[in-house]
Amino acid sequence: MSRYDETVDELYGLTPDLFVKRRNEIAKEVKADGETSLAKDISKLRRPTQAAWAINQWVRANPDDCDQVTSLAADLSAAQRRSAVDTMRELSRRRQELINDSADGVAGTASSLGVQLSDSAVREVATTLRAAIADAEILDDLRRGRLVTSAEYSGFGPAGVFVVPDPPAESKRAAGHGRGAGPEDVGEESADEAGSTDEDDQTRRELEARIARAEDDEQSAREGLGDASSAVDEASAEVDELVSRARELREQLSRVEDSLRFARQRLSTAEQGRSEAKLALRDAVSEANTLRAALADL
Repeated sequence: MSRYDETVDELYGLTPDLFVKRRNEIAKEVKADGETSLAKDISKLRRPTQAAWAINQWVRANPDDCDQVTSLAADLSAAQRRSAVDTMRELSRRRQELINDSADGVAGTASSLGVQLSDSAVREVATTLRAAIADAEILDDLRRGRLVTSAEYSGFGPAGVFVVPDPPAESKRAAGHGRGAGPEDVGEESADEAGSTDEDDQTRRELEARIARAEDDEQSAREGLGDASSAVDEASAEVDELVSRARELREQLSRVEDSLRFARQRLSTAEQGRSEAKLALRDAVSEANTLRAALADL
């Protein structure tokens, strides 16, 4: 395992309140070792939110439960590729049960570590689990215990499984009556069906084009969010470093002020001693002059 991976595993195993301090310490140590690029990468690591931290700890403590999420994601994806409607219905029910059970497990893991998740944090946990089942990239971060923030799926993958409903009863009855219709009726129905098919094809093409544009917009938005997040991370790292330097300078200033106060006390004591020495000298000179005068009189 690389030094970067070791650092990431250590940091995302800490509680969020310890993350920044430890990250800066490691980055400083790595920079001192001459690995400037690695130090910069470590400095960019973002502190996880409470919900993300809780999921990371749950994954580390319960790898088998995490494997269930991974397995369900694979099953859903496979069923959707095969357009297996009944299977997708069943997997959708299993998905909701698994998300609920896993969210409870995450809250339990956090509680065992002394952290009580709020209701909103638990909802973020459930939303993130749902997104991980649908998005391979989010699932990878979850499996590695490296989530930074909660996630929400907004694409067109397995999270939004589209189940084709059975034809309504009225449509079936209409189809039954159609079998007994005359040739003219059949011809008219065939023409209607052909026209309907053309309209359906046109609608489908339009929807596919709109979906493609929406996916492009989504990708652009994700890239924009990534750039903005990187800017936030860099600014956050700079702020953390300046806060740390300010704290060090305040501590240094406090020590200097203590030293100054003691020096002033010594100066005051020395000045008082000097005044007393001057008085003693003056008295001694006076006494010596008196004795000299007495000796001269003799």
